[in-house]
Amino acid sequence: MSNSYSAEVWLNEHRWDALEKDLEEQGTSIKKYLQDYLVDLYREMVPSEQVEEIEEVVRQEQMRDLEEREARKVFSAFRLLEGGRTHFLATESPVEMLDAARLLRTCLREDAGGADAFVQKIHGGHEISLDRFDELTQARLDNTGRVAGVFELDFNKRVFSAVSIMDGWKSYWFQDVSAAAYHAYRKDSASRDQRLRKLVERLDGKELTDLDLSPPLKALRDLQPGDLLCTEPVNRIGHLLDFQVDCASDTVQMEVFGPRVRTGRIGSWLDIFVSYDAARQELWDHLNLTLHRRDGAWEQSFTYQLAPAEREVLRQELEEHCQQVYGTSLNGRFAELVHGENTAPVLDGGSRRLDLDQISFEGEIAEYDNNLNFYIPVTCDPDAVFGTRVTDTANDNWLNVYANYDLESGQVDSALSVFLVCGDGHEFEFSYPLNPAEQELLRQKMEDYCQEQAGISLEKYQAERAIDSPSQGESPQM
Repeated sequence: MSNSYSAEVWLNEHRWDALEKDLEEQGTSIKKYLQDYLVDLYREMVPSEQVEEIEEVVRQEQMRDLEEREARKVFSAFRLLEGGRTHFLATESPVEMLDAARLLRTCLREDAGGADAFVQKIHGGHEISLDRFDELTQARLDNTGRVAGVFELDFNKRVFSAVSIMDGWKSYWFQDVSAAAYHAYRKDSASRDQRLRKLVERLDGKELTDLDLSPPLKALRDLQPGDLLCTEPVNRIGHLLDFQVDCASDTVQMEVFGPRVRTGRIGSWLDIFVSYDAARQELWDHLNLTLHRRDGAWEQSFTYQLAPAEREVLRQELEEHCQQVYGTSLNGRFAELVHGENTAPVLDGGSRRLDLDQISFEGEIAEYDNNLNFYIPVTCDPDAVFGTRVTDTANDNWLNVYANYDLESGQVDSALSVFLVCGDGHEFEFSYPLNPAEQELLRQKMEDYCQEQAGISLEKYQAERAIDSPSQGESPQM
């Protein structure tokens, strides 16, 4: 016991054994008897006032020890859904993403691979309240170090979700997590870090979106001109123009979207959004709907998949709406909303990363606004990388891509500049974020290209430019 002394006693083994046997018959032992005697002796010999003071000190020390032990505990939390039941569980055994994925795979391979089977595999799992689950979830998001992982397993939808410190909740299909766990544990000799990297690699690009998870609506008839009316000013969200629309009547709402989004009750309403993607130069292929009830205390999201003819109807109506309200086209309105912004909208709709090992530079290195601009010819599949639609023969759009070197900081910019040149004459600038490893790779390529084109290094060019200010003459040319 901490903060305690021990006392050692000696007794011949024959005497010890005889005494131990006698005490056992009385329901005690030598150790317990001597411990009780020592406590009694302490209370008999030490003045009562001093005993009270000492006991208070001991109590405070025990409280501090308990608090320290609690602070060192690392929790994991689970929410399990199956049928109409929801289980909230916690364990003091740290369970991370890799562990939870392996537990799920083991569970699914058994005949009774449901929520009850998963509960049996959580070591030290105990029931907790929803409030406690929310508390642990917030602690995980805040990266307090006290929560190793928070997970939700929906055995109805077969969806596995985990809280990421950086990105919040991320969801995957059961089969994708199980397959990733198989590959992560395939080699017995792999370290834990290697297994985690393999798991992450296998799940890359398989994260579920709201569109994957929200229940689709089945139309009773197709959308027709005049069914939807724009009711609010258009909002720009990244590379999207977001339009909130309403049904022209309750009849239209029932005929097009059906009874699942009925809003007949007091305090209920339906939000409908249609999005124009300026990067792809087309409408999204679905509507996002959210049904609110009980004055907003309850809500549920839905999607309505748009047929090609419906998308064309909505595109024409939104073009007409922009002309009537803003005096310009969809592209024109997007240009107005991004004008004057300090940062370009981020391209985040690609299905794979740009392989920077395969890129090269072309043409002269231009200097503009304290940056060196390196032109990157597009030899990859631009639509797969950037989430655009320039390879579609139905339009005359193309991309110009540049990597930039900041002459003031001496660093490669944290994003590529991607210019979408549209067939209608508009040109939009977007950004394509780079991670530190990609920036370093680009820096090496820039260094080589500078030496090849001008026989000068980036560092030397930067130093000479600092000496040759505009008032002293022209900047060195590449």
